[in-house]
Amino acid sequence: MAMLTALLSLISCSDEFLNAPSENQLTPSDLPEGVTAFDGIAESLYFKPWFSFNDKFLIAVGDMYAGNAFTFDGAYSQFLNAQVTSQNPILTEGYVSLFSVIDQSNNLMSLVEDQKATLPEQSYKSAIAISRFMRANAYFYLVRTFGAVPIVDRAGAAAQPKRNRIEDVYKFIKLDLQYAAENLPETAPKRGYITQFVAKGILAKVHLTLNEYAECAALTQEIMGGQYTLIQQYGNLFSSPENNNSAESMFALQWKAIATEWGTQNTNQAYIVPAGTGITGGADGWGVYLPSISLQSNFEPQDGRKKNTIMTDGDFYPELLTSKGGFTYKKILSATGANFRKYIVGSAAERNDVFFMRTSQNTIILRYSDILLMHAEAILAGANSTTNASALNAFNQVRTRAGLPIKTVLTRDDLFKERRVEFALEGQYFFDLKRRGLAEATSIISQQEVGFYSDDARTVLVSNRITPSSTYFELPLPQSAIDTNPSLLEPPVPFNFN
Repeated sequence: MAMLTALLSLISCSDEFLNAPSENQLTPSDLPEGVTAFDGIAESLYFKPWFSFNDKFLIAVGDMYAGNAFTFDGAYSQFLNAQVTSQNPILTEGYVSLFSVIDQSNNLMSLVEDQKATLPEQSYKSAIAISRFMRANAYFYLVRTFGAVPIVDRAGAAAQPKRNRIEDVYKFIKLDLQYAAENLPETAPKRGYITQFVAKGILAKVHLTLNEYAECAALTQEIMGGQYTLIQQYGNLFSSPENNNSAESMFALQWKAIATEWGTQNTNQAYIVPAGTGITGGADGWGVYLPSISLQSNFEPQDGRKKNTIMTDGDFYPELLTSKGGFTYKKILSATGANFRKYIVGSAAERNDVFFMRTSQNTIILRYSDILLMHAEAILAGANSTTNASALNAFNQVRTRAGLPIKTVLTRDDLFKERRVEFALEGQYFFDLKRRGLAEATSIISQQEVGFYSDDARTVLVSNRITPSSTYFELPLPQSAIDTNPSLLEPPVPFNFN
């Protein structure tokens, strides 16, 4: 327990540069039964510091800001209309949460370094690798969302760090992921734990983001055909915690729904469930996120993912409201004529791990279908089309699982359209658009219908189309962070890697 006390002491003075405490600080109650304090601390990095990132930020930025979701909720209006300001509370919560991941990863590494002489070498390397993997993922979200941000590489770093150059942030991310890929185990010691192949998968996405196509293709090739695979039923990935950490899930946030504790759970169901349906069995279920008309139009006929992603008129779900014989969706429930289905698991009456705004459904950050589509995109390498057999095979595996006909030519538009429907409401669409470049993305976004229907029959359209600004792909730094650290307004500086 002395190890845990030392860590908690480190955490208590953390996040000084934000003038805010760490999100969801680790406590002895976090420790699963039968594990050491050290193991419990490492396990906590899979969920607690990510809480506010997952609560609203991931979907607001990754989906609503990019045109996948509509809302009447004023808290999200800036994302819906692509006019996010530095005072936006959702933006701030996500920023602080991601730096909390970084902060707690650095604290764990500091503790491990202090105990290095007493730890087995592999335990030491594994703990450092987990910490660096988590830190790299947090920075990957930060740099893609905000651009230049401060690199904080150790516990007790300067209280008011300057921003570092974008290219240095990416170099830092790569170094962390390369270490993780070299020092994590080949197979997970426990379901849901990361492996060296997970680190390679995230590293592949970093390379893809930087148009380093050959590197991405090589890494995804290493992963394909190995221990990860597509599961047969797409909907099982998001509708039941029993299916958490399936063969398709590579890296997921490992939520724990505890009736008496806040900050360990997945809150998404509360925002997603159609309002007034009683699906949660409680006072939550507000239908905050609605599938945009544009997203709905992207599903091909007979796409097996559609019913598992969005609810449309007449869809029947026997697994919801089981005491009433199931749930039939009616389009009157939504101003866009549909609601999301993903991340709905049911009610407390049906499950023992559902409470008000609490489920144990994992949030999947990386899954095997992403590896397949990244591989295809890397071989496409920015071209308009390809007939490469490896690219087509990877791409068509995803389509076949969805019940769709295979393609014999893969186009750039095909690839990104497939990604949009495959990963809807998983926080990916904004970053996919960003890889297409501002000019191409602007053309796409400006044609997307993100309005709503004003009549009960859902036929009278109130149109809304967004024209992104030149700064669309870099959201503003939170004003509260700038107020605490005015040096964030200064030009980015090189990072000292020595």
